[in-house]
Amino acid sequence: MQDRDGEVVYEGQIAEPETGSNESGKMPTLNDLAASVKDVAQKTGEVINKATESIGKAIDSALAARDHVVMVRVNDESLRKIEALAESGIFKSRSEAAAFLIAEGVKAQSELFKRIEEKIDQIDRLRSELRTIVDERSAG
Repeated sequence: MQDRDGEVVYEGQIAEPETGSNESGKMPTLNDLAASVKDVAQKTGEVINKATESIGKAIDSALAARDHVVMVRVNDESLRKIEALAESGIFKSRSEAAAFLIAEGVKAQSELFKRIEEKIDQIDRLRSELRTIVDERSAG
């Protein structure tokens, strides 16, 4: 492709027609372009494979220890999302999909849960102090 000044534009770079744009000083050939496209496709495939692997690990982790049953009501939108995950084949059931979403939600809100746990510990300490005060009053 040429720009308005007659210079050849290749992959966002301007190449002078007389000097060429590749390392050998020649204009890129169709084979060069095909090789570049093939290289990009291969690298894209590798990225997709790594992402799929990562998602698979997250799913396995979320479903590894599902020992507890929780009955939960969800709104229509949440149900549609859970059913979509199950229908896609990513998960075997709505239960697996919901377990995954809950686990991911807990991870995403880890700072919130850390703060909640700190407050619960503080409340437990205060309750213990109150019990001690009441026990001392009762004994005295």
